Amino acid sequence: MAFKRLSLMDIYDVIRRWHGKQKISYISKVTGYDRKTVRRYINAARSLGLNENKDLPDKDAVISLLSDFVGDRTYIQPAREFLFPYRDEIMQLIEDSEYKLRPKIAFEVICTRHDLYEKVSYSSFKRFYRIHCQNELSAKSTCRIETPPGQIVQIDYAKMGLLYDPIQNRRRSVYAFIATLSYSRHKYVDFVFKQDQKSFVRSHVNMMNFFNGVPEIIIIDNLKSGVVKPDLYDPQLNRLYREMAEHYDCFIDPCRVRKPQDKGKVERDVQTVRQQFRKFKALHATLDIAFANKLITYWVKHEYGQRDHGTTGEKPYLLFSGEEKEKLKPLPFTPFELAEWKVAKVHPDCFVQYSKKSFSVPNRYAGKCVLIKATDKILSVYLGEQLIKQHLITDKKRHTDFNDFPENVRAVLDEGVPNILITKAARVGPSFRKLILNTLKVHAFLNLRRAQGLVALRDKCPHHELERAAEYVLEKDIKVTPKQFKHLLISFSEFKDNTTGLPLSDLTKTFVRDGTYFDHSS
Repeated sequence: MAFKRLSLMDIYDVIRRWHGKQKISYISKVTGYDRKTVRRYINAARSLGLNENKDLPDKDAVISLLSDFVGDRTYIQPAREFLFPYRDEIMQLIEDSEYKLRPKIAFEVICTRHDLYEKVSYSSFKRFYRIHCQNELSAKSTCRIETPPGQIVQIDYAKMGLLYDPIQNRRRSVYAFIATLSYSRHKYVDFVFKQDQKSFVRSHVNMMNFFNGVPEIIIIDNLKSGVVKPDLYDPQLNRLYREMAEHYDCFIDPCRVRKPQDKGKVERDVQTVRQQFRKFKALHATLDIAFANKLITYWVKHEYGQRDHGTTGEKPYLLFSGEEKEKLKPLPFTPFELAEWKVAKVHPDCFVQYSKKSFSVPNRYAGKCVLIKATDKILSVYLGEQLIKQHLITDKKRHTDFNDFPENVRAVLDEGVPNILITKAARVGPSFRKLILNTLKVHAFLNLRRAQGLVALRDKCPHHELERAAEYVLEKDIKVTPKQFKHLLISFSEFKDNTTGLPLSDLTKTFVRDGTYFDHSS
C-alpha cells in the first residue's frame, strides 16, 4: 500500500473506532489505512494511558496527547532522494521527447543509465513521477485571452438527452447549439433534433437575430455540419455555411483538430446547459422541444444572465446590453435564405433528382456530377461555381424544359408526333385515348416509343378489346408496356372463351344444389 500521511484528525478517528470496539481489520478496510499503521496508533494510544474499557477523554484532550506523540515526524523517502536528481530526464523521456516512452520503459532506461535497479522499485518510480513530474506538467500556466466586445462568438454542439417528438411519434436525441460571446459571456442556446448543415446554419441565423447583431468572428470546432475538410491553414467550409458568413459579413475560424481549449469559453457551458436541460425534464413531465427552448431563453436572460460571472465578475446579460451589443455589426437588410446543397448526377435522360422530383438539365451535362442548391421555391444547378440551370419548384413530379434536350428530340416533339398518337388513340375509344395521354404526360420523349407501341396494337386487335383492356388498366392505375398490354389482351380473350365453364364430373354434380336450397324464407 502506498505511503499516506495521516493528520491528527485521521489518527483521532482511528482511536475513536478502536474505543468503539471495532476490529483492526475492519478499521483498515473502512479507512483505507494499512493494518500495521492502525495497530501502531492503537498501541500508541494504550501507551498514552487510553483504554478501550474506560471512557474516552474529550476530543481536545486526546488530540493534545496525540500531538505530543506524533510531533513533527519526518518521513524518509529513499526513492525520492534517488530519483529527484533525474527528474528533468524522466520528464523528457515520458513527455517532451520526440519518441515518447511509457513509464515502464522510462523506468528501465533510468535504472540502466544510473544503476538504480536495486535502489528503486517501479511502484516508487510511478509515485515519484505522479507527484513530482505529472503534477508539474498538468499545472502548466494557461494564458486566458480576453477579446474586445463584439469581436468573437464561440460555437459548440452537444448532446443533451432524449425528448418525445410528436411529429415522428417517437423519442429522439436532442442536441444543444450553444453560442457564447467571448467578451460578455452572454450566450444563445437552441435545442434541436438534427445536426445537419441546414439545421446548423438555421441556428446561426437565429443566434444573429437573438443578439440583434453580428460578431466579427465565429469560432467553431470541426463539426461536419460546418467544416467539410479540417485543416489548420485551409479548412474547407460547407457551401451553405460559407454563404451564410458572406451574407452576414463575418468570418469563420475553425479550431485546431482535437484542441477544445481553442474555444474554452463555450466548452465549459456545455455541462451547465446539459444540467439545465435535465432540470427542465425533471420539472416538466411533458416537456417538448419548443417549451424547452422557451425555458432556456428565459434562463439565459433572467437567471444566468443576472448572476456575477466567475471570471469577469460582471453579469453577462447586463454587460452585453450595456457594452457589447452596440459593438456588434448591424444585421443585413435582407434576411438570409436557407438552402440545401447536395451532390447529384445528371442521368442519361437529362434529369437530376431532388426530394423525389425530377428537374431537367441541358443535355451536354448528362453523366456529370453537379451541385444542387434548393431553397423553398428555387432549385439551382451548378457545375463547379457555374450556374447551369434553374427551376421553379412546384408540386409537379417532373420539371421539364424541352430546350434542354438534343435537337433531334425537340424536332420530334415540335412536329407533333405525340398529338398524332393521341388522335389515333381517340379513334379506338375514350379510355384508350386517356391511356396514351397518361403515358405521354410523364415524359413525352422517354415514353414516346411506349405510346407508339400501344397505338400500333390498334391495327392488330379489335378496338373494343383495346378499349376494354384500357378501362381495366386505368381502373387499377397500372403502368404497362406494349408487351404487358398485349398479354393482358390475350388473358381477356381466353377468359371470354371459357365463360361456358369446365365440364363437371358425376361426383362433382352430387354437390351441386339448386338455388332454392339456400332460400330459408319459407
